[in-house]
Amino acid sequence: MYILAIDSATPVAGLALLNDQKVIREEFINFKKTHSETLMPGVDRVLHDCEMKAADLDAIAVTVGPGSFTGLRIGLATAKGLSMACGKPLLGISTLDVLAHNIVFSNNLVCPLLDARKQEVYTAFFAAEGDVPKRLTQDMACSPQDMAERAKDLASATGKSHITLLGDGFYPYEEYFREYFKEDLLVAPAPLMLPRAAALGSLAWHRAKNNDFDDTFSLRPVYVRLSEAEYKLGKGAL
Repeated sequence: MYILAIDSATPVAGLALLNDQKVIREEFINFKKTHSETLMPGVDRVLHDCEMKAADLDAIAVTVGPGSFTGLRIGLATAKGLSMACGKPLLGISTLDVLAHNIVFSNNLVCPLLDARKQEVYTAFFAAEGDVPKRLTQDMACSPQDMAERAKDLASATGKSHITLLGDGFYPYEEYFREYFKEDLLVAPAPLMLPRAAALGSLAWHRAKNNDFDDTFSLRPVYVRLSEAEYKLGKGAL
């Protein structure tokens, strides 16, 4: 089963082509250019270099959030366009699940973090004893302080020996996290710190083998919190 994975939920633009659980090609771009500039040329390059056409795919996977509102819309529009043009099923996967999938066979509490701006992070908590993440909470947007307190309480309640942090939401608050967690903290190494399209494709494959696809027309981004425009509208500022 050939799956094309498309990730643009964060500043990283990620693309991967998998055949079942075998990664054939992966691209990871975290430098300057916008997703609107990189995604479609990247899709074309990945397929061309692997001697494939979009029609040869069996499914398309995409991160649906949380993350950058604009990035999510670009990625989902790209994936939906390919899905409808080629008649291929679509799989939408949480960005936090994708990040958590970087950590496997671990007894730590895994806490992926995305920078949500406004002194907040997007996060959820996972167990990673197996080869795929097991979700312990729903996605949330909260302050780094709130996240840290919840993580410590959940680690204690579930008997987790350490807390693993990863994602771009770690960097703005690194000093605080290191001081708060002290020796209980483990930080993912650089190759595992950010979302990987190969991890997205792997999670999508687990769903696709059970025919657990999303409806292409109704699939929507998962923003977790209101956009700035929606917030202002609710406050009567618009």
